[in-house]
Amino acid sequence: MVTCDIRLLLASKSPRRSDLLTQMGLTFEIEPADVDETPRAGENAVNYVRRLAQSKAQASWRPGYLSLGADTIVCIEDKLLGKPENEAHCIDMLLQLSGRTHQVATGIALHNGEETWSDVVTSDVLFRSVSRREAKAYWMTGEPQDKAGSYALQGFGGIFVERIEGSYSSIIGLPMAETEQLLIRAGFDTWSERQRA
Repeated sequence: MVTCDIRLLLASKSPRRSDLLTQMGLTFEIEPADVDETPRAGENAVNYVRRLAQSKAQASWRPGYLSLGADTIVCIEDKLLGKPENEAHCIDMLLQLSGRTHQVATGIALHNGEETWSDVVTSDVLFRSVSRREAKAYWMTGEPQDKAGSYALQGFGGIFVERIEGSYSSIIGLPMAETEQLLIRAGFDTWSERQRA
């Protein structure tokens, strides 16, 4: 096991990831990573989120810490749907998802200065039919503006979701079960953390 001197560092400014880590009973510091999130030519969703999660974990690492990086992307028919650039882009993405099943992939990675561990969790999400008027009204709430695929499952966007198959927490941004297993693989004593809380 990692000694108690090793602390956890979250390489993300996402309040959703912070909330999920807190829900796991872990203490951590936040050090957002600044990495280029441009997809590479021909890069699929799984490779994309794994690469970014690893890059973020490595970029934010500092001595004495185990750094956790994560990235989430929405994908439909092998097309990556990131965060909307503007209202028209948001509406276009929501209409692409309307009445169809899409995938949400979240990559997670841990880095200790020498080694990097990573995993990717993919879930299926079925949207009900969404009208242009609804998509525009949703944009006006301000919620989709920083969300992959232009929606938040845990927010107003949940009204569009008929069914999910996979990890709810992964769709939000951090797969709790897989993150726990990755921490264990990296030698981090999660239960000692919880007992100190």
